[in-house]
Amino acid sequence: MPFITQVLLPKRDNLGRPIDREHYRDFHRRMIRKFGGWTRKGQAEGAWLSPSGKLHAEQHWVYEIGHSRRDLRFWQTEKVRLKEEFDQEEIWIVQYEGRLI
Repeated sequence: MPFITQVLLPKRDNLGRPIDREHYRDFHRRMIRKFGGWTRKGQAEGAWLSPSGKLHAEQHWVYEIGHSRRDLRFWQTEKVRLKEEFDQEEIWIVQYEGRLI
């Protein structure tokens, strides 16, 4: 059964400045090398409330990567790497089991 992993990467840094498209290049290369490709579906917007009560608004690129194995160890390592590369407290990664038609 194939899997689809969705990754949300920030469009802006922690100071609100747009992230240069070149910054995503390493992620793109890793996805091509490991899975043969990637798809950027578009954008997502959201907001979250910090424990101190501050409201944060965010914009993300939504990526989807199709693959044949769950490979949780790879995705856990990738999440740590992305948090470091994009200087984020959290990176949202969701994996779905799919059915290719």
